[in-house]
Amino acid sequence: MCTNNSLCDPDDPVNPIPSLQLERKERILKGAFQPKLKMYPRTQFGNRARSFQSSWYDDFSWLEYSVKLDRAFCFVCRMFNTAPGLNAGQVDFAFSQKGFKNWSTSTTKFKKHQNSISHNFSMTAYHNFSNCKPIDVTLDESRLVSISEREKQRLHNRNIMHRLIDITLCLAKSGKPFRGHLEKSSDVWPQNAKYLSNHIQNDLLTSINNVMKRSIEKKINNRLVTIMADETSDVGHHEQMAVAVRYFDEDLCKPVEQFIGIQRLTAVDANTIFNSLTNKIAQLNINWTSVIAVCFDGASAMSGKFNSVQSKVKEINPSAMYVHCYGHCLNLVLVDSLGNKNRVVFDFFGCVQLIYSFIEGSPVRHAVFEKIVNETNSRLKTLKTLSTTRWACRAEAVTAVEKNFSSVIQCLEEISENTKYSEVRAKANGLICQMKNFNFIFALYMLKPILIQIQIVSAQLQAPNLNLLDAVSIVNALKKSISELRNDEDNYSKLYEKVLTEDCYKN
Repeated sequence: MCTNNSLCDPDDPVNPIPSLQLERKERILKGAFQPKLKMYPRTQFGNRARSFQSSWYDDFSWLEYSVKLDRAFCFVCRMFNTAPGLNAGQVDFAFSQKGFKNWSTSTTKFKKHQNSISHNFSMTAYHNFSNCKPIDVTLDESRLVSISEREKQRLHNRNIMHRLIDITLCLAKSGKPFRGHLEKSSDVWPQNAKYLSNHIQNDLLTSINNVMKRSIEKKINNRLVTIMADETSDVGHHEQMAVAVRYFDEDLCKPVEQFIGIQRLTAVDANTIFNSLTNKIAQLNINWTSVIAVCFDGASAMSGKFNSVQSKVKEINPSAMYVHCYGHCLNLVLVDSLGNKNRVVFDFFGCVQLIYSFIEGSPVRHAVFEKIVNETNSRLKTLKTLSTTRWACRAEAVTAVEKNFSSVIQCLEEISENTKYSEVRAKANGLICQMKNFNFIFALYMLKPILIQIQIVSAQLQAPNLNLLDAVSIVNALKKSISELRNDEDNYSKLYEKVLTEDCYKN
Protein backbone atom coordinates (compact mmCIF):
# COMPACT_ATOMS: atom_id res chain seq x y z
CA MET A 1 0.00 0.00 0.00
CA CYS A 2 1.19 3.51 -0.74
CA THR A 3 2.51 5.50 2.17
CA ASN A 4 1.78 8.93 0.69
CA ASN A 5 -1.02 10.59 -1.23
CA SER A 6 0.50 9.87 -4.69
CA LEU A 7 -1.08 7.49 -7.14
CA CYS A 8 0.36 4.06 -7.85
CA ASP A 9 1.59 2.26 -10.92
CA PRO A 10 -1.13 -0.06 -12.25
CA ASP A 11 1.54 -2.70 -12.94
CA ASP A 12 2.72 -2.71 -9.34
CA PRO A 13 0.22 -1.50 -6.67
CA VAL A 14 2.99 -1.42 -4.08
CA ASN A 15 5.47 1.04 -5.67
CA PRO A 16 4.32 4.64 -6.40
CA ILE A 17 5.43 6.44 -9.57
CA PRO A 18 5.09 10.24 -8.99
CA SER A 19 5.50 11.08 -12.70
CA LEU A 20 2.20 9.32 -13.52
CA GLN A 21 0.10 10.92 -10.79
CA LEU A 22 -2.09 13.22 -12.91
CA GLU A 23 -2.39 10.81 -15.84
CA ARG A 24 -3.33 7.96 -13.57
CA LYS A 25 -5.89 10.03 -11.65
CA GLU A 26 -7.64 11.16 -14.81
CA ARG A 27 -7.65 7.76 -16.46
CA ILE A 28 -8.94 5.78 -13.53
CA LEU A 29 -11.53 8.07 -12.06
CA LYS A 30 -12.93 9.15 -15.45
CA GLY A 31 -13.14 5.57 -16.67
CA ALA A 32 -10.85 6.34 -19.61
CA PHE A 33 -7.87 4.18 -18.73
CA GLN A 34 -6.72 2.06 -21.68
CA PRO A 35 -4.45 -0.82 -20.65
CA LYS A 36 -1.09 -1.39 -22.34
CA LEU A 37 -1.94 -5.03 -22.99
CA LYS A 38 -4.86 -6.11 -25.10
CA MET A 39 -4.82 -9.64 -23.79
CA TYR A 40 -4.88 -10.64 -20.10
CA PRO A 41 -3.69 -13.88 -18.56
CA ARG A 42 -6.40 -16.53 -18.41
CA THR A 43 -7.21 -18.66 -15.37
CA GLN A 44 -9.18 -21.91 -15.49
CA PHE A 45 -12.53 -21.81 -13.61
CA GLY A 46 -14.29 -25.15 -14.02
CA ASN A 47 -14.45 -25.96 -17.73
CA ARG A 48 -13.83 -22.37 -18.86
CA ALA A 49 -10.78 -20.12 -18.87
CA ARG A 50 -11.48 -16.56 -17.76
CA SER A 51 -9.46 -13.32 -17.54
CA PHE A 52 -9.70 -9.66 -16.62
CA GLN A 53 -11.78 -7.56 -19.06
CA SER A 54 -10.92 -3.98 -20.06
CA SER A 55 -14.64 -3.17 -20.46
CA TRP A 56 -14.98 -3.28 -16.67
CA TYR A 57 -13.17 0.08 -16.52
CA ASP A 58 -16.21 1.75 -18.11
CA ASP A 59 -18.61 0.40 -15.48
CA PHE A 60 -16.41 0.84 -12.40
CA SER A 61 -14.33 4.02 -12.38
CA TRP A 62 -12.48 3.01 -9.21
CA LEU A 63 -11.18 -0.27 -10.71
CA GLU A 64 -7.45 -0.87 -11.40
CA TYR A 65 -5.47 -3.91 -12.55
CA SER A 66 -1.98 -5.15 -11.69
CA VAL A 67 -0.29 -6.95 -14.58
CA LYS A 68 2.40 -8.36 -12.30
CA LEU A 69 -0.06 -9.92 -9.83
CA ASP A 70 -2.92 -10.49 -12.30
CA ARG A 71 -5.33 -9.12 -9.73
CA ALA A 72 -7.89 -6.28 -9.55
CA PHE A 73 -7.82 -3.58 -6.87
CA CYS A 74 -9.98 -0.66 -5.73
CA PHE A 75 -7.98 2.55 -6.05
CA VAL A 76 -9.86 4.58 -3.42
CA CYS A 77 -9.90 1.73 -0.89
CA ARG A 78 -6.13 1.20 -1.25
CA MET A 79 -5.40 4.87 -0.73
CA PHE A 80 -8.09 6.01 1.76
CA ASN A 81 -9.32 2.96 3.63
CA THR A 82 -8.07 4.32 6.97
CA ALA A 83 -9.42 7.86 6.70
CA PRO A 84 -10.44 8.99 9.24
CA GLY A 85 -10.75 5.71 11.10
CA LEU A 86 -14.33 5.16 9.91
CA ASN A 87 -13.57 1.87 8.10
CA ALA A 88 -12.25 0.08 11.17
CA GLY A 89 -13.52 -3.49 11.14
CA GLN A 90 -15.22 -3.05 7.73
CA VAL A 91 -12.29 -2.98 5.27
CA ASP A 92 -12.57 -5.33 2.26
CA PHE A 93 -8.99 -6.63 2.09
CA ALA A 94 -9.62 -8.43 -1.23
CA PHE A 95 -9.79 -5.05 -3.02
CA SER A 96 -7.42 -3.02 -0.83
CA GLN A 97 -4.45 -5.33 -0.10
CA LYS A 98 -4.65 -8.90 -1.46
CA GLY A 99 -6.30 -8.20 -4.78
CA PHE A 100 -9.29 -9.84 -6.47
CA LYS A 101 -8.87 -12.64 -9.05
CA ASN A 102 -12.12 -14.67 -9.10
CA TRP A 103 -13.10 -13.59 -12.61
CA SER A 104 -16.12 -15.92 -12.73
CA THR A 105 -17.99 -13.77 -10.20
CA SER A 106 -16.25 -10.48 -10.89
CA THR A 107 -19.25 -8.32 -11.88
CA THR A 108 -21.30 -9.41 -8.86
CA LYS A 109 -18.40 -8.87 -6.47
CA PHE A 110 -17.56 -5.48 -8.01
CA LYS A 111 -21.14 -4.25 -7.49
CA LYS A 112 -21.22 -5.59 -3.95
CA HIS A 113 -17.97 -3.84 -3.11
CA GLN A 114 -19.14 -0.62 -4.75
CA ASN A 115 -22.20 -0.56 -2.44
CA SER A 116 -20.30 -1.47 0.72
CA ILE A 117 -19.93 0.92 3.66
CA SER A 118 -16.13 0.83 3.58
CA HIS A 119 -16.04 1.77 -0.12
CA ASN A 120 -18.46 4.67 0.39
CA PHE A 121 -16.37 6.00 3.27
CA SER A 122 -13.25 5.74 1.12
CA MET A 123 -14.95 7.57 -1.76
CA THR A 124 -16.04 10.32 0.66
CA ALA A 125 -12.46 10.63 1.95
CA TYR A 126 -11.14 10.77 -1.62
CA HIS A 127 -13.56 13.53 -2.65
CA ASN A 128 -12.69 15.51 0.47
CA PHE A 129 -9.02 15.11 -0.37
CA SER A 130 -9.64 16.16 -3.98
CA ASN A 131 -11.45 19.27 -2.82
CA CYS A 132 -8.53 20.15 -0.58
CA LYS A 133 -10.60 20.20 2.60
CA PRO A 134 -8.52 20.09 5.79
CA ILE A 135 -9.15 17.17 8.09
CA ASP A 136 -10.53 19.41 10.85
CA VAL A 137 -13.11 20.83 8.40
CA THR A 138 -14.12 17.35 7.36
CA LEU A 139 -14.50 16.28 10.98
CA ASP A 140 -16.54 19.38 11.78
CA GLU A 141 -18.85 18.75 8.84
CA SER A 142 -19.27 15.15 9.89
CA ARG A 143 -20.00 16.26 13.44
CA LEU A 144 -22.57 18.81 12.24
CA VAL A 145 -24.30 16.18 10.12
CA SER A 146 -24.41 13.85 13.10
CA ILE A 147 -25.79 16.59 15.35
CA SER A 148 -28.39 17.49 12.73
CA GLU A 149 -29.54 13.87 12.50
CA ARG A 150 -29.76 13.57 16.27
CA GLU A 151 -31.72 16.83 16.49
CA LYS A 152 -34.10 15.64 13.80
CA GLN A 153 -34.66 12.38 15.67
CA ARG A 154 -35.08 14.25 18.95
CA LEU A 155 -37.78 16.50 17.48
CA HIS A 156 -39.52 13.48 16.00
CA ASN A 157 -39.49 11.71 19.37
CA ARG A 158 -40.77 14.86 21.06
CA ASN A 159 -43.70 15.03 18.64
CA ILE A 160 -44.51 11.42 19.49
CA MET A 161 -44.41 12.21 23.22
CA HIS A 162 -46.71 15.21 22.68
CA ARG A 163 -49.19 12.93 20.97
CA LEU A 164 -48.93 10.34 23.74
CA ILE A 165 -49.50 13.01 26.39
CA ASP A 166 -52.57 14.31 24.56
CA ILE A 167 -53.93 10.76 24.32
CA THR A 168 -53.24 10.18 28.02
CA LEU A 169 -55.04 13.38 29.02
CA CYS A 170 -58.00 12.53 26.80
CA LEU A 171 -58.29 9.02 28.28
CA ALA A 172 -57.91 10.34 31.83
CA LYS A 173 -60.60 13.01 31.38
CA SER A 174 -63.06 10.57 29.80
CA GLY A 175 -62.28 7.71 32.19
CA LYS A 176 -61.39 5.30 29.38
CA PRO A 177 -58.94 2.35 29.64
CA PHE A 178 -55.43 2.63 28.21
CA ARG A 179 -55.40 -0.80 26.59
CA GLY A 180 -57.83 -1.83 23.86
CA HIS A 181 -58.47 -4.61 21.35
CA LEU A 182 -56.36 -3.11 18.55
CA GLU A 183 -52.64 -2.71 19.29
CA LYS A 184 -51.04 -3.17 15.86
CA SER A 185 -47.74 -1.52 15.02
CA SER A 186 -47.68 1.72 13.07
CA ASP A 187 -45.02 3.49 11.03
CA VAL A 188 -45.54 6.56 13.19
CA TRP A 189 -43.96 5.02 16.28
CA PRO A 190 -40.28 4.12 16.71
CA GLN A 191 -39.49 0.46 16.19
CA ASN A 192 -37.89 0.11 19.62
CA ALA A 193 -40.57 1.98 21.62
CA LYS A 194 -44.25 1.06 21.32
CA TYR A 195 -45.30 2.49 24.74
CA LEU A 196 -47.76 -0.37 25.31
CA SER A 197 -46.29 -1.63 28.56
CA ASN A 198 -48.25 -0.83 31.71
CA HIS A 199 -44.99 0.24 33.38
CA ILE A 200 -44.30 2.80 30.64
CA GLN A 201 -47.87 4.06 30.83
CA ASN A 202 -47.67 4.42 34.60
CA ASP A 203 -44.36 6.29 34.23
CA LEU A 204 -46.03 8.62 31.74
CA LEU A 205 -48.91 9.27 34.14
CA THR A 206 -46.45 9.89 36.97
CA SER A 207 -44.49 12.34 34.83
CA ILE A 208 -47.64 14.25 33.89
CA ASN A 209 -48.65 14.33 37.55
CA ASN A 210 -45.24 15.68 38.60
CA VAL A 211 -45.34 18.39 35.92
CA MET A 212 -48.82 19.46 37.01
CA LYS A 213 -47.77 19.54 40.66
CA ARG A 214 -44.75 21.72 39.85
CA SER A 215 -46.99 24.06 37.86
CA ILE A 216 -49.46 24.35 40.74
CA GLU A 217 -46.63 24.79 43.25
CA LYS A 218 -45.20 27.63 41.16
CA LYS A 219 -48.56 29.40 41.02
CA ILE A 220 -49.27 29.24 44.76
CA ASN A 221 -45.72 29.90 45.90
CA ASN A 222 -45.68 32.43 48.78
CA ARG A 223 -49.43 33.02 48.49
CA LEU A 224 -52.23 32.87 51.03
CA VAL A 225 -54.53 29.97 50.26
CA THR A 226 -57.74 28.33 51.43
CA ILE A 227 -57.87 24.56 51.85
CA MET A 228 -61.06 22.70 50.88
CA ALA A 229 -61.54 19.01 51.60
CA ASP A 230 -64.32 16.45 51.61
CA GLU A 231 -64.30 12.67 51.99
CA THR A 232 -66.46 9.89 50.61
CA SER A 233 -66.20 6.18 49.87
CA ASP A 234 -65.51 4.86 46.36
CA VAL A 235 -66.83 1.75 44.61
CA GLY A 236 -64.08 -0.28 46.25
CA HIS A 237 -65.35 0.74 49.71
CA HIS A 238 -62.22 2.81 50.34
CA GLU A 239 -62.57 6.16 52.06
CA GLN A 240 -61.15 8.87 49.80
CA MET A 241 -60.56 12.54 50.61
CA ALA A 242 -60.57 15.08 47.76
CA VAL A 243 -58.42 18.16 48.41
CA ALA A 244 -58.49 21.51 46.60
CA VAL A 245 -56.81 24.88 47.16
CA ARG A 246 -58.26 28.32 46.48
CA TYR A 247 -56.04 31.33 45.90
CA PHE A 248 -56.09 34.70 44.18
CA ASP A 249 -54.54 34.70 40.72
CA GLU A 250 -52.99 38.10 40.00
CA ASP A 251 -52.75 37.41 36.27
CA LEU A 252 -56.47 36.58 36.00
CA CYS A 253 -57.33 39.07 38.77
CA LYS A 254 -59.80 36.69 40.41
CA PRO A 255 -59.90 33.75 42.86
CA VAL A 256 -59.02 30.37 41.38
CA GLU A 257 -59.82 26.88 42.63
CA GLN A 258 -57.30 24.14 41.93
CA PHE A 259 -57.84 20.44 42.60
CA ILE A 260 -54.59 18.94 43.95
CA GLY A 261 -55.45 15.26 44.40
CA ILE A 262 -57.17 12.49 46.30
CA GLN A 263 -55.86 11.02 49.55
CA ARG A 264 -57.00 7.63 50.82
CA LEU A 265 -58.05 7.53 54.48
CA THR A 266 -57.64 4.46 56.67
CA ALA A 267 -59.83 6.04 59.36
CA VAL A 268 -62.21 9.00 59.59
CA ASP A 269 -61.19 10.41 62.97
CA ALA A 270 -59.87 13.96 63.29
CA ASN A 271 -56.21 12.97 63.80
CA THR A 272 -56.08 10.73 60.72
CA ILE A 273 -57.82 13.28 58.50
CA PHE A 274 -55.62 16.14 59.75
CA ASN A 275 -52.38 14.18 59.25
CA SER A 276 -53.42 13.06 55.76
CA LEU A 277 -54.38 16.61 54.86
CA THR A 278 -51.06 17.92 56.18
CA ASN A 279 -49.10 15.40 54.09
CA LYS A 280 -51.10 16.26 50.98
CA ILE A 281 -50.56 20.02 51.11
CA ALA A 282 -46.88 19.51 52.07
CA GLN A 283 -46.33 17.98 48.61
CA LEU A 284 -46.88 21.49 47.21
CA ASN A 285 -44.77 23.17 49.93
CA ILE A 286 -47.87 24.59 51.64
CA ASN A 287 -47.76 24.95 55.41
CA TRP A 288 -50.61 25.84 57.74
CA THR A 289 -49.19 29.29 58.49
CA SER A 290 -50.03 30.39 54.94
CA VAL A 291 -53.60 29.04 55.14
CA ILE A 292 -56.14 31.78 55.87
CA ALA A 293 -59.24 29.54 55.87
CA VAL A 294 -60.41 25.94 55.69
CA CYS A 295 -63.68 24.81 54.12
CA PHE A 296 -65.27 21.52 55.21
CA ASP A 297 -68.71 20.02 55.65
CA GLY A 298 -70.59 20.03 58.93
CA ALA A 299 -69.39 16.63 60.21
CA SER A 300 -68.21 16.74 63.83
CA ALA A 301 -64.80 15.32 62.92
CA MET A 302 -64.27 18.22 60.51
CA SER A 303 -66.07 21.21 62.06
CA GLY A 304 -66.32 20.44 65.77
CA LYS A 305 -65.17 23.09 68.23
CA PHE A 306 -62.97 20.69 70.18
CA ASN A 307 -60.70 17.97 68.83
CA SER A 308 -61.67 18.37 65.17
CA VAL A 309 -59.72 19.10 62.02
CA GLN A 310 -60.54 22.79 62.05
CA SER A 311 -59.56 23.07 65.74
CA LYS A 312 -56.21 21.39 65.02
CA VAL A 313 -55.60 23.87 62.21
CA LYS A 314 -56.30 26.77 64.59
CA GLU A 315 -53.80 25.36 67.08
CA ILE A 316 -51.08 25.94 64.45
CA ASN A 317 -52.58 29.06 62.87
CA PRO A 318 -55.06 30.83 65.21
CA SER A 319 -55.99 33.35 62.50
CA ALA A 320 -57.29 30.63 60.15
CA MET A 321 -61.06 30.72 59.68
CA TYR A 322 -63.46 27.83 59.25
CA VAL A 323 -66.05 28.20 56.46
CA HIS A 324 -68.97 25.80 56.19
CA CYS A 325 -69.48 24.60 52.61
CA TYR A 326 -72.46 26.39 51.03
CA GLY A 327 -73.42 23.25 49.13
CA HIS A 328 -73.61 21.25 52.36
CA CYS A 329 -75.52 24.08 54.04
CA LEU A 330 -78.16 23.88 51.31
CA ASN A 331 -78.51 20.14 51.84
CA LEU A 332 -78.83 20.58 55.61
CA VAL A 333 -81.61 23.13 55.12
CA LEU A 334 -83.44 20.73 52.84
CA VAL A 335 -83.07 17.89 55.33
CA ASP A 336 -84.51 20.00 58.17
CA SER A 337 -87.32 21.55 56.13
CA LEU A 338 -88.40 18.67 53.90
CA GLY A 339 -86.96 15.51 55.34
CA ASN A 340 -88.40 15.22 58.83
CA LYS A 341 -91.03 17.81 59.75
CA ASN A 342 -93.31 17.46 56.74
CA ARG A 343 -94.72 13.93 56.99
CA VAL A 344 -96.25 13.99 53.50
CA VAL A 345 -92.87 14.71 51.92
CA PHE A 346 -91.20 12.29 54.34
CA ASP A 347 -93.50 9.45 53.23
CA PHE A 348 -93.17 10.47 49.57
CA PHE A 349 -89.38 10.13 49.53
CA GLY A 350 -89.61 6.82 51.35
CA CYS A 351 -91.97 5.50 48.70
CA VAL A 352 -89.73 6.72 45.85
CA GLN A 353 -86.78 4.86 47.36
CA LEU A 354 -88.86 1.70 47.85
CA ILE A 355 -89.93 1.81 44.19
CA TYR A 356 -86.30 1.96 43.10
CA SER A 357 -85.18 -0.80 45.48
CA PHE A 358 -88.10 -3.08 44.55
CA ILE A 359 -87.77 -2.83 40.75
CA GLU A 360 -84.03 -2.32 40.30
CA GLY A 361 -83.10 -4.72 43.10
CA SER A 362 -84.12 -7.75 41.01
CA PRO A 363 -83.01 -8.47 37.43
CA VAL A 364 -86.33 -10.22 36.76
CA ARG A 365 -88.43 -7.27 37.94
CA HIS A 366 -86.16 -4.84 36.08
CA ALA A 367 -86.70 -6.88 32.88
CA VAL A 368 -90.46 -6.51 33.32
CA PHE A 369 -90.10 -2.76 33.79
CA GLU A 370 -87.81 -2.49 30.76
CA LYS A 371 -90.29 -4.39 28.58
CA ILE A 372 -93.16 -2.11 29.57
CA VAL A 373 -91.06 1.04 29.05
CA ASN A 374 -90.14 -0.08 25.53
CA GLU A 375 -93.78 -0.85 24.73
CA THR A 376 -94.91 2.60 25.90
CA ASN A 377 -91.95 4.42 24.26
CA SER A 378 -91.09 6.21 27.46
CA ARG A 379 -88.29 8.79 27.28
CA LEU A 380 -86.61 7.60 30.50
CA LYS A 381 -85.50 3.99 30.70
CA THR A 382 -84.25 3.63 34.30
CA LEU A 383 -85.18 4.74 37.79
CA LYS A 384 -82.85 6.70 40.06
CA THR A 385 -81.93 6.15 43.69
CA LEU A 386 -82.06 8.85 46.37
CA SER A 387 -78.88 10.25 47.87
CA THR A 388 -78.65 10.82 51.60
CA THR A 389 -76.02 13.56 51.27
CA ARG A 390 -76.70 15.15 47.87
CA TRP A 391 -80.29 16.38 47.76
CA ALA A 392 -79.77 17.74 44.27
CA CYS A 393 -79.77 14.13 43.04
CA ARG A 394 -83.34 13.73 44.29
CA ALA A 395 -84.56 15.87 41.41
CA GLU A 396 -83.44 13.12 39.01
CA ALA A 397 -85.17 10.42 41.10
CA VAL A 398 -88.45 12.34 41.27
CA THR A 399 -88.31 13.20 37.55
CA ALA A 400 -87.72 9.52 36.69
CA VAL A 401 -90.84 8.49 38.65
CA GLU A 402 -92.92 11.31 37.14
CA LYS A 403 -91.90 10.46 33.56
CA ASN A 404 -92.37 6.71 34.08
CA PHE A 405 -95.42 6.94 36.35
CA SER A 406 -97.81 4.88 34.22
CA SER A 407 -95.07 2.43 33.28
CA VAL A 408 -94.21 1.88 36.94
CA ILE A 409 -97.90 1.21 37.77
CA GLN A 410 -98.19 -1.31 34.91
CA CYS A 411 -94.94 -2.96 35.96
CA LEU A 412 -96.08 -3.35 39.58
CA GLU A 413 -99.46 -4.73 38.47
CA GLU A 414 -97.84 -7.32 36.19
CA ILE A 415 -95.38 -8.35 38.92
CA SER A 416 -98.27 -8.69 41.39
CA GLU A 417 -100.25 -10.92 39.02
CA ASN A 418 -97.41 -13.19 37.88
CA THR A 419 -95.21 -13.57 40.96
CA LYS A 420 -95.08 -16.85 42.88
CA TYR A 421 -93.98 -15.22 46.13
CA SER A 422 -96.49 -13.75 48.54
CA GLU A 423 -94.13 -11.16 49.98
CA VAL A 424 -93.35 -9.83 46.48
CA ARG A 425 -97.08 -9.57 45.71
CA ALA A 426 -97.68 -7.77 49.01
CA LYS A 427 -94.90 -5.26 48.31
CA ALA A 428 -96.12 -4.64 44.75
CA ASN A 429 -99.73 -4.08 45.88
CA GLY A 430 -98.56 -1.80 48.68
CA LEU A 431 -96.52 0.34 46.26
CA ILE A 432 -99.46 0.53 43.84
CA CYS A 433 -101.76 1.69 46.60
CA GLN A 434 -99.22 4.24 47.81
CA MET A 435 -98.54 5.61 44.32
CA LYS A 436 -102.28 6.09 43.64
CA ASN A 437 -102.68 7.93 46.93
CA PHE A 438 -103.54 11.63 46.76
CA ASN A 439 -100.63 12.67 49.00
CA PHE A 440 -98.08 10.86 46.81
CA ILE A 441 -99.34 12.40 43.56
CA PHE A 442 -99.64 15.84 45.14
CA ALA A 443 -96.08 15.66 46.52
CA LEU A 444 -94.82 14.42 43.14
CA TYR A 445 -96.14 17.46 41.26
CA MET A 446 -95.33 19.91 44.06
CA LEU A 447 -91.72 18.86 44.64
CA LYS A 448 -90.65 18.53 41.03
CA PRO A 449 -90.26 22.30 40.26
CA ILE A 450 -88.73 22.92 43.69
CA LEU A 451 -86.15 20.15 43.34
CA ILE A 452 -85.23 21.26 39.80
CA GLN A 453 -84.44 24.76 41.08
CA ILE A 454 -82.43 23.30 43.95
CA GLN A 455 -80.51 21.12 41.51
CA ILE A 456 -79.56 24.16 39.41
CA VAL A 457 -78.46 26.16 42.47
CA SER A 458 -76.48 23.21 43.85
CA ALA A 459 -74.59 22.88 40.57
CA GLN A 460 -73.83 26.61 40.52
CA LEU A 461 -72.53 26.52 44.09
CA GLN A 462 -70.00 23.89 43.02
CA ALA A 463 -68.54 26.01 40.21
CA PRO A 464 -64.76 26.47 40.67
CA ASN A 465 -64.87 30.17 39.72
CA LEU A 466 -67.70 31.07 42.11
CA ASN A 467 -67.10 33.93 44.53
CA LEU A 468 -68.83 34.74 47.81
CA LEU A 469 -71.03 37.54 46.47
CA ASP A 470 -72.36 35.36 43.63
CA ALA A 471 -73.02 32.50 46.06
CA VAL A 472 -75.08 34.74 48.37
CA SER A 473 -76.96 36.15 45.39
CA ILE A 474 -77.80 32.65 44.08
CA VAL A 475 -79.06 31.47 47.48
CA ASN A 476 -81.18 34.58 47.94
CA ALA A 477 -82.70 34.09 44.49
CA LEU A 478 -83.59 30.50 45.41
CA LYS A 479 -85.22 31.61 48.68
CA LYS A 480 -87.24 34.24 46.82
CA SER A 481 -88.40 31.76 44.19
CA ILE A 482 -89.51 29.19 46.80
CA SER A 483 -91.29 31.92 48.81
CA GLU A 484 -93.22 32.97 45.71
CA LEU A 485 -94.32 29.39 45.15
CA ARG A 486 -95.45 29.13 48.78
CA ASN A 487 -97.44 32.39 48.69
CA ASP A 488 -99.06 31.75 45.31
CA GLU A 489 -102.53 30.41 46.18
CA ASP A 490 -103.50 30.03 42.56
CA ASN A 491 -100.55 27.70 42.02
CA TYR A 492 -101.75 25.39 44.80
CA SER A 493 -105.30 25.51 43.52
CA LYS A 494 -104.24 24.52 40.04
CA LEU A 495 -101.99 21.81 41.46
CA TYR A 496 -104.90 20.46 43.57
CA GLU A 497 -107.23 20.36 40.60
CA LYS A 498 -104.58 18.64 38.45
CA VAL A 499 -104.14 15.87 40.99
CA LEU A 500 -107.91 15.29 41.21
CA THR A 501 -108.16 14.89 37.43
CA GLU A 502 -105.39 12.28 37.24
CA ASP A 503 -106.69 8.94 35.93
CA CYS A 504 -104.64 6.93 38.37
CA TYR A 505 -106.07 8.83 41.33
CA LYS A 506 -109.68 8.51 40.10
CA ASN A 507 -109.19 4.79 39.65
